[in-house]
Amino acid sequence: MADREAASGARFKNRICSKKSGTPDSWMYRFIFFIVRLWQGKRQRIEIDAEKMKGIAAPYILLANHESFFDFYYLSMLPHPRSPSYLVNEYYCTRPILRGMAKRGGILSKRLFTKDLASPVGILRTVRGGWPVVIFPEGRLSSDGRSNPIVEKGGAFYKKLGCDLVLVKIDGAYFAAPKWRKRKYRSNILVKVERIVTKEEAASLPAAALDRLIADTLYNDASQSDRNRYPQPDKAEGLEGLLYRCADCGTLYSTRGEGCALVCHACGARHRLNESYRFEDDAVSISAYYERIAAMEKDSLPELSLETNVRTKIFEKKGGAARFEEGVCTLTRDRFSYRSDSAELSIPTEKLPAHAFSCSEEFELYHGGELCYFYPKKDPQQAARWAMLVDLLRREREGDNEA
Repeated sequence: MADREAASGARFKNRICSKKSGTPDSWMYRFIFFIVRLWQGKRQRIEIDAEKMKGIAAPYILLANHESFFDFYYLSMLPHPRSPSYLVNEYYCTRPILRGMAKRGGILSKRLFTKDLASPVGILRTVRGGWPVVIFPEGRLSSDGRSNPIVEKGGAFYKKLGCDLVLVKIDGAYFAAPKWRKRKYRSNILVKVERIVTKEEAASLPAAALDRLIADTLYNDASQSDRNRYPQPDKAEGLEGLLYRCADCGTLYSTRGEGCALVCHACGARHRLNESYRFEDDAVSISAYYERIAAMEKDSLPELSLETNVRTKIFEKKGGAARFEEGVCTLTRDRFSYRSDSAELSIPTEKLPAHAFSCSEEFELYHGGELCYFYPKKDPQQAARWAMLVDLLRREREGDNEA
């Protein structure tokens, strides 16, 4: 009896306790994915196409487009020869409870759209330890179903790592849980390994050519997919958080998602979504409507001067306590500014490649190691507008030639 108990204890120690904390081989890593699996349940039907991944050895860098919050979970179902680490927004690695879990689970962090040394050093150490690393090079969730441009180029860094690159496209996840809708829908989701770029091939390509190859391979437009049908009667609810301006009359903050239609309460225009999540009229798709708004906003760039009163939540460095205040945000062609009674910041727009945002809630950025969430007091739909204008300014600087 004692021998069996000793053997059982040894097995427990070998499988759980002896696993190295702070790596993807840890018990915490498995616990995190166990919780996510319970949270996600069997809602989605996930198809894996990993034929091109056969025979690949760790370590490698896996790069994927970013359609939904649960993309990391879908990618975990690929036949990895060794559990990969994930590079995620620093926010999820510095909050109470999450901070300890991320550290013990070997999760890597990155401040969105901010240059730092910690994330590349972390990736390098993980790769040298023999683990794959999963990166979403867009740095944020898709807004309108199309892949975001990759504004922080990684080609030169990937060449220096000397690893194979696994390029994976996720299709079908966007409309399952778009950032503008609270309710999740059941969907067919395909996770497909599109291409393996060997370390030899990566080394032979100029960094710019490698960046272009990655962007072209990962690009996806959810509105072009026929993978799913959505018969739900509330498909448009929350859509005004993204399509904040009427593309017909141009009125700001007059749109509302009502049932399956986007309705303008200024001019009465009504665009209805069919079961393929496409509009039944000349609006065509959510991404096409979004571009019509972008064309209107582009005309305003020469004289851009946007200002709004905000409630602000600021997360201090390295997971410190959050503080709250009120202030004013201003955006011009040249500069994003914020001022309050206790703080002031000013960032040249050329150093602000993108604003992450939550539909009808807030837009955000890192500054001085702190994460600032700005909640507009009036017309919360404008959170998407601030993000779009920053995107348009970057596109203008880059020659407006992005996909």
